[in-house]
Amino acid sequence: MKKKMYLHEDRSVGAKIVEFAVEAAVIVSLGLFLTTFLFSNTENASKAMEPTIRQESVVFSNRFTYALSKPKRFDVVSFYRSADDPESDVLVRRIIALPGETIRLFRGLVFIDGEQLDVSAYLSEITSDGIAENEIRLNQDEYFLMGDMPANSEDSRSSTIGIVTRKQIIGKAWMYATNLTDIHFIR
Repeated sequence: MKKKMYLHEDRSVGAKIVEFAVEAAVIVSLGLFLTTFLFSNTENASKAMEPTIRQESVVFSNRFTYALSKPKRFDVVSFYRSADDPESDVLVRRIIALPGETIRLFRGLVFIDGEQLDVSAYLSEITSDGIAENEIRLNQDEYFLMGDMPANSEDSRSSTIGIVTRKQIIGKAWMYATNLTDIHFIR
């Protein structure tokens, strides 16, 4: 009668440890690759994006999306607060105006290249025009971003953030979670 052979019986304890270490290294490397090059996460500490994204939630952004295409109007993006400091705060806001366009906010209305833009599907009432009360022309790598709740949002209307360059944009926000069982996709 033939003896049955099992793979796990033939390996020594040392071989099992080496195999486990290699598997763990591959998993950690894959995780680091995904979080470094493809995805980013940040805590949304403010009410600026409510009701789209709840305060105190973690927002996940896809870094790779904009390697294949350009950011579009109404995309929700994560970005560095400061163009000069990549270690600055990361914020999440919605793109309202695109490179090369002019934007003006007048009495709570948004005008792009002199035409009124309907933002009612995304933004609640705009109570402050901020620095955009005078027309602003965006350069070829600049974006104008606003929070979905403008009354509680520090965004491109504010001199502390202002116009956001393409270099500041980390990625397109695609999902947020308040805990492990409360996960939502962003529209």
